[in-house]
Formats: sequence, C-alpha cells, structure tokens
Amino acid sequence: MTVIYLVQHGEKERMPGDPGLTALGRQQAAVTAWWFRRIELTAVYSSPLRRARQTAQPIAAVAGLAMRVDDRLRERVNWEGGEPLDRFLANWDRSTRDRDFVLGNGESSRSAGTRLRGFVAGWRADLDRWWLSATAG
Repeated sequence: MTVIYLVQHGEKERMPGDPGLTALGRQQAAVTAWWFRRIELTAVYSSPLRRARQTAQPIAAVAGLAMRVDDRLRERVNWEGGEPLDRFLANWDRSTRDRDFVLGNGESSRSAGTRLRGFVAGWRADLDRWWLSATAG
C-alpha cells in the first residue's frame, strides 16, 4: 500500500515573489524532518517554490534521499506584488469558495486539483511504500 504525506511549507517571509522560509519556518521544517525520521520514506517530492524546497530538503536529508522537484505541486497562484495584497487575498478567498473561479494566472482551484490528481496518478510502481510531498496550501 502506498501512503502519501502532504506537508505544507513552513512559515514564509512576507514578501511578493518566491520568498524563502523565516527562521520559524526553518525550525518548523527541522521539527517535521525529525518527526519523519522513523518512517522509511522512499521518495520526497517538492513544489518548485523555494519555501516548499526549503521545507522538503531537511526531510529528504533525514531520510537519506534526494529531493525531487515536480512542477505539478506548484501553487495555483503566487502573489507577485503587481496588485495590492488585499485584492490578491480577496481573490484567493473567492477561489476557495468558487472552485471554478479563474485567478489571474488562469488556473482555478478545480484545475489545480486536476493537476494534483495527475501527480498522484503518475506514481511509479517501485515507490509503493511511503513518500512525502511538500507543497503550498
């Protein structure tokens, strides 16, 4: 049986673009890695976003595995600073209530779900034990 652990990235720096983790976020990643030390993970995947990679890397290191980056785990939208934060947050909130609402990057919550299902459907047969995916919310 395959078991997948989905881990949301740790606390991120509050800035637009692709911010990394704060000191607290790095501590959260280390604690999460410590928690996974007893589980024999066979793969660790991450979103391409820096905050997700910084969360997954310590887990992969504890498991003795290379972290694999998969674009299908990316966020459906990322605040780039081109619009006021309050408008971005309002659109994000709307997209969580209306799964067909298309955000500025052209992806709805429903299409992001389809993308994630494609990631899960692509499991390799030899990864039939425990694996982890670090992603954004």
